[in-house]
This record gives sequence, structure tokens and C-alpha cells, in this order.
Amino acid sequence: MSAAVPPPELDVPESWRLVSEELSTPFDVRIVTISATTRIYEDTALRDRLAAATGTETTWRFVFASRLRIRPANSPSRALTNLVSDRASSAFVDVLEERGFAAIERADTHRFAVGGDDVDATRYRARVQLDDRDLPVEAYFAAWPTGEEFLLGGGAYPLSLPGPASFDRDEGREELFGMLRSIR
Repeated sequence: MSAAVPPPELDVPESWRLVSEELSTPFDVRIVTISATTRIYEDTALRDRLAAATGTETTWRFVFASRLRIRPANSPSRALTNLVSDRASSAFVDVLEERGFAAIERADTHRFAVGGDDVDATRYRARVQLDDRDLPVEAYFAAWPTGEEFLLGGGAYPLSLPGPASFDRDEGREELFGMLRSIR
């Protein structure tokens, strides 16, 4: 049995709240154990605005951070980093589906700076159904090694809102990447 993995830390804006923290063991065989601690935060101010405008509780705007530990410990290789990233990216798509996102498509991958390194971020486009409206959302996922562990981060935000509610998608993207860069 492996020791608990300390939760990742990240800087979130004042209106964001921790809604979930989970310790999991996604893989455990005799020779290798992978343990993870994940925190999920939501933009409660936007959720409340949308609830007032639509009468529906929504979770379109969220961010998560995970710390992944592999035992026995090895320095992350490029192959291991790619494997972790691919598997975790697939799990991220599952999370999007669980949150009600549909028509999820991988749009592209680009690099962004985390600490002194450049990290691949995968962008997804999706839709959420609200009553008779089909609204676009965008999501990002990234994974990177740090010492003998991996940090994972991702999140989503709406590209437009129903009714008179407004949301600046460029500001939403910048805020998401600011949170991803702060994961430690």
C-alpha cells in the first residue's frame, strides 16, 4: 500500500470554490501502483448567475488539478510522460461527458509555459444542452512531470451564455491558463 499523495495546490480567483477532493488509485498491480489526489474547483459566481437566468444549476466552468505518484518511483521519461498524458486526457473527456458536455472534439494542441518548461495543452470543443439551446464550450487539458511525480490540470468555460448574461471567453481562457500555471 502506498502513502497518501499530497493534494496539488493552485491559485484560484475569489469566486471559485473547492467542490471535490479525491484520493484514488487508478492502477495497482504487484509491481506498479499509481496514486492520485485531485481537487476540482468551480466558478460559483458564474454558476449562480446562470442559475438565476436559466433556473438550472450548471457546472460548465471548472478547473481541476491532480498530483499523480507512481511507485516504485522512477524519473519520468518522455515515453512515460506521453503514456500518462494520453491516459489522463481520455479520462478528462470522460469527466466532460459526466458533466453534461456533448459532441466533444479534440481541436488542437499548443504549448504554454509552466515554471521553466513548455507543456502541451490539448484543446477540446464541446456543446452543452440547455432547454432548447445548444451552447458552445471550450476545455483544455495538460499533464507534465515534476520531480518523480506528475501534475495534471484542466478545465472548461463557456464560449457564450444564454439570454442577457455575458461572459468574456478570452478572459475566461486567460484565467484558466493562469490557474493551470499555478498548479504545484
